[in-house]
Amino acid sequence: MKYEQKIKHPKDDVDDKLHELCIAEIGEEYRVLWQSDDGGNHVCVYFEEQVPKKAKQILRSPFMGWRLIKVIVPAGYLAVFYPLNEKK
Repeated sequence: MKYEQKIKHPKDDVDDKLHELCIAEIGEEYRVLWQSDDGGNHVCVYFEEQVPKKAKQILRSPFMGWRLIKVIVPAGYLAVFYPLNEKK
């Protein structure tokens, strides 16, 4: 049985497109992180408290050839664990 090879876009292009969509279309606090598990690499988009309705419509898996997982975290989680401006 032959499987069709999926085309995966470069990670930088996927990051750019996700940031573009999240900023222009969704407008909620988010973070884009790359993770891996038994199935390989995937991209995660983190949202606080709930996934916005617009994100459910726009962000589908697979996204540009990659598995996309939407992760819900508690309020304040992103600022504490993934701050936008890290202090040095």
